[in-house]
Amino acid sequence: MENVNGDEGREVSGHDEAEALHEIKKAEADIDKAKEEIGHGMTDLDAAEKELDAAEEELEEAHGHPKIIHFSVDGENYETEQRKWTPNAIIKDFSGLDIATHYLIETDPHHQASFQGKGEVPFELHEGASFQVISVGPAPVSDGTARSGVPFFMAGLKSLGFNPAIAPGKTEHVYFDYEIPTGKFAGRQIKLGLVVPGDFPMTSPAGIHVSPRFYPNQGGGAHPTGGIHDSADFQQALGGEWHYWSRPYTNWGAAKKAVATYMSHVWKLWDTQ
Repeated sequence: MENVNGDEGREVSGHDEAEALHEIKKAEADIDKAKEEIGHGMTDLDAAEKELDAAEEELEEAHGHPKIIHFSVDGENYETEQRKWTPNAIIKDFSGLDIATHYLIETDPHHQASFQGKGEVPFELHEGASFQVISVGPAPVSDGTARSGVPFFMAGLKSLGFNPAIAPGKTEHVYFDYEIPTGKFAGRQIKLGLVVPGDFPMTSPAGIHVSPRFYPNQGGGAHPTGGIHDSADFQQALGGEWHYWSRPYTNWGAAKKAVATYMSHVWKLWDTQ
């Protein structure tokens, strides 16, 4: 009798396992289908925006009044009637930085792109475009403001579209919601924290604090998996699991001292995962 019951138990267990595997395969198929639909949707969106741009261009030609296009570079707002630009022209005209040591990225949710190595390739500027200039080497110093510390940094984050706050019980611990814009984790919603030095922009944050965790602790090693530790201050202040990535901005002393410049460093950290 006991043997019979044991066989039935194994049979039920085998049935449950097969059913679970079937559900997993079904869920994976649903995920693949959803990804495909999203891909088609993004393609359709790009095509529709191109059609809209073409129609607006025709309308402008018919009326003889070019449309004013609004866009931003490193958090600063600009407008132009010129539709076609090269990335290098945008860098030179709107940031004043050296194109030999900088390249342009587009940071819109539906238009994320890197123009590295494509500085002289023309593209069509669209309404509401948002760009950041990324440093690949030394650049002239430019402070441009007497403000410093956390207020300066938070104002810069707000100009870039973020909604920062100071961690409870802290004075220099700034955190905000952040959608990873690039790399293998692109699209994930996380919380990003920074300990802002009191003399920023003279000194930059030493690294970033992220929640949730992505890798195990590792004191040594190199980016992306090395130099990772527990972030006790953010964890105690905000709860959840936090990690600190020791990722100082190389050559900050020679960089354009702006919040957008530091956030371009953060962008590169995710792009190189």
